[in-house]
Amino acid sequence: MITGQVCLTLTASTLEEDSLLAKKYAPYVDLFELRADYLNEEEYEHISDFPSFCPKPCILTIRREEDGGRFAGDEFDRVMLLAQLADFDYVDLEADLEVKSLLKLADMAETRIIRSAHYFEPTSADVILRMDEMARSPYEIPKVAFMPENAGEMRKLFELAKTLPPKDRIICAMGNVGFPSRVLADRLGSFLTFTSPKELIGHTGSIGHIDPETLLDVYDFKNINSDTALCGVTGWPLNVTSSPEVHRSFYQVENRNAVMLPVPAEKIEEALGFAEMLKFKGLAVTIPHKEALLNYLDEADEAVKTIGAANTVVFKDGKRIGYNTDWIGFTKALKHFLKTDSVQGKRVAVLGSGGAAKAIAYALHKEKANATIFARNIAKAKAIADKYGFSCATLSEFTSDCKPDIIVQCTSVGLQGQSATENDPIPQHEFTGKEALYDIIYKPETTPIMARANNKGCLTANGLSMLIEQAREQNRLFFT
Repeated sequence: MITGQVCLTLTASTLEEDSLLAKKYAPYVDLFELRADYLNEEEYEHISDFPSFCPKPCILTIRREEDGGRFAGDEFDRVMLLAQLADFDYVDLEADLEVKSLLKLADMAETRIIRSAHYFEPTSADVILRMDEMARSPYEIPKVAFMPENAGEMRKLFELAKTLPPKDRIICAMGNVGFPSRVLADRLGSFLTFTSPKELIGHTGSIGHIDPETLLDVYDFKNINSDTALCGVTGWPLNVTSSPEVHRSFYQVENRNAVMLPVPAEKIEEALGFAEMLKFKGLAVTIPHKEALLNYLDEADEAVKTIGAANTVVFKDGKRIGYNTDWIGFTKALKHFLKTDSVQGKRVAVLGSGGAAKAIAYALHKEKANATIFARNIAKAKAIADKYGFSCATLSEFTSDCKPDIIVQCTSVGLQGQSATENDPIPQHEFTGKEALYDIIYKPETTPIMARANNKGCLTANGLSMLIEQAREQNRLFFT
């Protein structure tokens, strides 16, 4: 039984481009999948030549439109193209495709059949229990790719995979929620995991592919084993996160066998259940779960109790212990940004009233700054302000008359990186050039409000430094 191979899916429109990509990424992968359904029609007659261009084993796949592919011709034409399988090491045939001549041809050519089924609507992980029935012979490799509805189904997937007998099979959970299955393919007993070239990721990114360099460099895929410590970052929808890359840098310095995985979860309890089942060390927690997490903790540190939000949970001795490292990361990042050891007495405008704003208000109080909390919801702003003796107002009341020394942008406005005014939390404010702006968003690198402030000569920074500093503290908590 073989597991943990990296397959590069090639979806270019010409065989020449596919072969160039194959050579470029060969050092990172174990085999290639030629998605011939993406080829221009004039390329079809040369499909059989492709394996001679490739330095490693090849899979031939010609996927129908109803199975998520691009082949729009009739089934007879597709079968004729699949008949060029002789020089390929593998050929992908759907579970419902029963053409005896193809099976005989594959047998004669010693081309191994991957028998596949794809479920693009939200589907239960139970489908993997029936996958071995798809194989027509012990030599075939059954493959199931499905779209899990939530992180709860991901937990079930890993639980069920443990019950399957040893056999070459391919298990793949698609989409954002299914991402952990890509990195932990070996723990699912999966024959391979699929990746795509950076140049063509637009063809497959929606089903969860990443490029092989990221898989190996950020997630250390080839070195994951039964001793690898698992950590995670959870939020929703969690389309963008740099946490795995940041934590990877710590692991490399510490020579630690560990990996951090994105665990997208709409409900925090689903992420917690998934992480505990796989024996994670802990989770970094981001929007929108920082406050909801408190309802699921067994213990919490003093900062969490005061702030009312946690961004870290450690699993230790059967308990969920909550911490807040945001305030520590912010304090260190802000002082470095301003090149100062103290912000005591500084006038600070905090934009937002969510979990991050609560942690930042806590940090500013400890540093003896004078802060005003601005938010759309004045009741939430007041709740934070009253706790520390700060003032509060609505975002619409923020004007140049406020004259802050520092503006800390804590809302999610600007994440899209667009220039429209709706992606600027205080479009009415005219920057003077004297304010310093710290935006806790780090992707994009420059948000609309940062761009406006830059144009006026303000000192600005995004939240990458805060991310790194709070992650450094998380890493300490996970491994002590």
